Amino acid sequence: MNYRDILETLSNASAFDLYRLSCAIDREMERPEHIVAIQRQIRLGQVIRYFDGTENREYEARVTKFGRSLLHVERIDDGRRWRIPYYMVNLGEVDVSVSQPGNDKPITANDLSIGQQIGFYDKENQERSGVIERINQKSVSIRTETGRWRVAYCYLFPVIEGDTFDGADLISVADNETA
Repeated sequence: MNYRDILETLSNASAFDLYRLSCAIDREMERPEHIVAIQRQIRLGQVIRYFDGTENREYEARVTKFGRSLLHVERIDDGRRWRIPYYMVNLGEVDVSVSQPGNDKPITANDLSIGQQIGFYDKENQERSGVIERINQKSVSIRTETGRWRVAYCYLFPVIEGDTFDGADLISVADNETA
């Protein structure tokens, strides 16, 4: 399924159309037969991938317990335990990215994920780069070597190659903002 095409189609829908579609999708995701179908495909201890919509990224986790409507998992990267709805599990190893490489369209929230390396232009139009900490409605919070920045989407650009900053050696953080 091409998520980018779906989002482009939805961009022409009215707010009411989107709301109505959201209600129908919510009901469909909660249907017991969908939950049972997912439960039949996974086992305790199995490593699965799930998509976290709040961070717009995928995680690997180990299944620890089955609930009626929630799956109990332990994330592989940090060992934290979570209860997630079954519909978040990516059994088909579907590509969750919405962006298309080489596309010259402006970057949107759907193109980004927490922890992703990103470049931006500061108030003096200097190029900077950092790691996305938070995806907001109108801007992105980015951690750099020099501090934290809140940057509007129009100032963002993808980082293709070069050194990456992981923030591990960051001691003090100054609050900076761009438009």
